[in-house]
Formats: sequence, structure tokens, C-alpha cells
Amino acid sequence: MAFKKRRIFDLRQVQAAQQLAASTRSDPVKRSSPESHQPIHRFRQLGEWFSENMRNYCQTTSLHGFSYITRQDISRNERLFWLIVVILSIIISIVLVVVSWQWARQTPTVTVIESSHFPTWNIPFPAVTICNFNKISKLKANNLLQQMQVPAGINRSELHNLFNLTLLPVDNMISNSSLQTYDRILKLNNVSLSTLTSQLSPDCIDMISSCIWKGINARCDSLFQRIETMEGQCCSFNYFGGITNNFPEKIAYQVPKRPYRVTGCGYPTGLTVLLSPMASDYYGTFFSGYGFQLLLHDAYNFPDENSETKVVTSTRESFVRINPESTYATNDIRRMDLSLRNCLFGSERAMHGLKRYSFINCMFECRVTMIHNLCGCVPPYVYNNGSFRVCDVLDANCMIHGKRLFSHALANLNLSLSIVRETSSFPCGCLPDCQSNHYASESTMGRLDVSYFANRPGSSNDTDRILLHVFFSDLMSTRYRTDIFQNWLSALASFGGLLGLIMGFSIVTAFEFLYFLTFRPIFNYINRD
Repeated sequence: MAFKKRRIFDLRQVQAAQQLAASTRSDPVKRSSPESHQPIHRFRQLGEWFSENMRNYCQTTSLHGFSYITRQDISRNERLFWLIVVILSIIISIVLVVVSWQWARQTPTVTVIESSHFPTWNIPFPAVTICNFNKISKLKANNLLQQMQVPAGINRSELHNLFNLTLLPVDNMISNSSLQTYDRILKLNNVSLSTLTSQLSPDCIDMISSCIWKGINARCDSLFQRIETMEGQCCSFNYFGGITNNFPEKIAYQVPKRPYRVTGCGYPTGLTVLLSPMASDYYGTFFSGYGFQLLLHDAYNFPDENSETKVVTSTRESFVRINPESTYATNDIRRMDLSLRNCLFGSERAMHGLKRYSFINCMFECRVTMIHNLCGCVPPYVYNNGSFRVCDVLDANCMIHGKRLFSHALANLNLSLSIVRETSSFPCGCLPDCQSNHYASESTMGRLDVSYFANRPGSSNDTDRILLHVFFSDLMSTRYRTDIFQNWLSALASFGGLLGLIMGFSIVTAFEFLYFLTFRPIFNYINRD
């Protein structure tokens, strides 16, 4: 039997040798150079090997439709049909993955509501800036009329016009001859326009007669400081935006380093002040009544027209309820490239005269820069360390023109307000805030019972008083979270969902493909031996 097997094996070898000799005789090129056909033979073997492994992969993989391509129990047309279906599914999967990736690139960040029950004691109390309707004290104006000297040939009535110039009215321009006259008066008295404005403004201690903070009587001069705003000299509570503060030196150590916070809601837990509009002291105003303009804003933002604005009038008790909202950004946003997140944190850009960066502060500084480029000086209400010239009386017309810039949303576009224009970038390079606090407010008021203060110690005969309450309306608030639209985990889930829905793709099927191209040939080679 063994001999028979050996003969069969020899016969096969003889037949193979005969076939090789016949092919060599029929092809003289092969006979002359057999080495030249070795690469073709190798490529043919490689192609057969790849086809065999792909056939085995299609028969064993869990990808949808692949097994029908190599099945022998169906017709060739059916196999061709399933091949087209598989190719289309691969193309559609790739297109959807690319589209999903493009959407993630176009919308890199998203802001969502994280909680509607965020405690308000985690949000700083807003800054409360109070500006009197009256910008010039009548008593101070009369005293200056008696003290100031007038150049020869100039009527003293020009002093009244000079005092009104400190209001910077935006309705009309002043003639150059009048400005020259006012400049001569100021130089004769060695006074600048900013100094004159400060001397004429009403004092905070006269306007705010009583203060209660969180239910406890407090000194008003330790709560309110006098600051320069676009509305003139105002009194601000809980304002930390400036480089320096204007509190008296003897109580400066009592001022906290961070904004105040409250741990409750309702007017007994907030700020209560008794205001006196001093109607008898009115001299220069833009309003027809007696009262105050109330600006509610973030403690680090400059108080301008972007602030939440309320009006409180005389003989009224006003309740201002604040509904705060907080927005914060995750650490993933901070690590993201600036061109993608398109927002800035408070410490990422330095301001000239303000402590922290914010979109409002940046827009304010941008407009001030425009005024400086236009007039060659900065307005008196801007912090100045001495490196810029402060605008004086001769620059009044330019300041009036520059003041109008603050009423435009896009200060760098010299267009009419009736023209709406789309912009692809933020004005002045000012990006939105990554983290911010917003203070929406509601106010109610009623007639104040003046007799309540009549018999109290230290009370005056002022019947035009205003009682103002500013407080949080609820213990809970809404908190928003700014996060990246897709991180690596969500991107993996999104792409895997698309590929799994169309093709049934998974990480295991990807490993199967690598296995049939790499590990399985190695194992076959090892097992053959």
C-alpha cells in the first residue's frame, strides 16, 4: 500500500514537470529568462491570497450585506446587486460622518441650561449705581458764581452757560467763540473742565441719607462711592470695576475685596436706601421731574447704557426685584483654541482702566479709543493714569460728537441707525464673555408715607424723599453651562451610531478586518509547520 501511494506521488510530480516543460517550449521568452516572471507570479499569489482572505472575511463578518457578496448558493446577479448595496452604504456612511464632523467644527460650543435651582448666594449681588436727575447743585453753582473771576469785557452771565456746558448736551454744538470765552474763564481761575464738573455735582452723602444692608443699619459712605460715569457723577454700591476706589481713607480698610453676596431673598435681605432728590437744589438736568436713575450691572462692568436701567421718582417707595442668571464655561472650553470657542475669560485680556475683561468693558474702551483718535484726548469720566490728555473745554464739541457713539450698537460703523447691516465679526475685536452674570429686574412702586419719617430723630422737612429697596426675588436662579459641542466620547458615539445604523459597524468588526489581513495569515503559517 505504501508503495502504491509513493507511485501516485511520483506520477503527480512527473505530470507537473511535463506541463512546465511544455509551457517552456511554447514560450521561448520564458525559456530564455525565467527570472523576469517571478514578480508577476508573486503579485498573482498576493492577489489570490488577498482575495481568499477577503472572501473568508465577508463570510464571517457581522457587517450588513457582506456575506451575500461571496455566497455560492445565489446567482451572480444577486451577488452583484449586494455588492452595489454594500458600496453605496459605505459611501453614505463616509458622507454622513464628514457632515457630522463639519457640523461639529461650525458649532464648536453650545450653551445649555444646567440647573433652574442654582442658589442665589453663589451669585454676587449686582452693583447699584444711583445717578441724580440733577447734575449741577444749585447751592454749589451759586457759591462758584460768587468766587470765580471773570476776564475783562465778559459778562458774568457767561458763567451760567459754562456750568451748563459740563452736562455735555448732545442736541446742539457750541460756537467756537463761546468755547474760547469759557476757556479764558477757566484759565483765569486755574480750573479744568473736569474739576469744575466735580465741584458742581451733588454729593452722595447729601443724596443718600440712610442705608440698610441685609437688615442692618450701615454708614452710607462705607457702602457707596462716588464714581465718574457717562451720566456724570454718580454714587455706586458694590462696584469693583475700577482700578482704584473713591472711599474715604479712614474707612477704606472696611471695604471688602470682593463683591457682596446675600444668603436670602426679599427686601429685608437686600439693600434699602433713603434718597433725597433735593428738588430745591436743582440747577441743570435733562429730565422734567425729580428723582434718580438706577443702573443695575455686574460688579466688574462699567455702568453705561447697557446696564439694567430703572427710574425712581420722588415721594415713592420702590421695590426692585432682581432675577439673576449665571453662565459659566467648563475647563474644556478654557483649553479650546480661541478661534473655536469665540469667547474670552475675564483674565485673558487686560483693560486700560478696568480690572477685568468683559464684552461691555471692551466696547466701552473701544469707544473711548475712538474718541481719543477723534479728539486727541479722553473724556473726564475715563480712568487716566496720566498717559492721556484729558479733554477740556475747547474739546467740548468733539466730546459731544463722541458721546453720540455710545448710542450706537456698532460704534465703528459710521452709518445711520435706520440701516441694518450684517457683520461677520464682533465690533472692535470684542468677543463675548465665557462667564457672566445677568441681572434681569422688575420694579413696583407706591406712594411713600412721608409722615413715617417726620417724627424720627434727625429727620428733615424734605417731603420729596424716595425709599428704595433692591433685593433678590428668589432663593433659586437659572444657571447656564457653556460646553464643547462634541468631545472625543460624544464624537465616538455619534460616528459609531451612524456607522452602526447603516452598516452594523463596530470596533469588533474593525478588529476582524485587521485580523484577516494580519494575524490570520501569521497563524496559518505557524500552523502549517
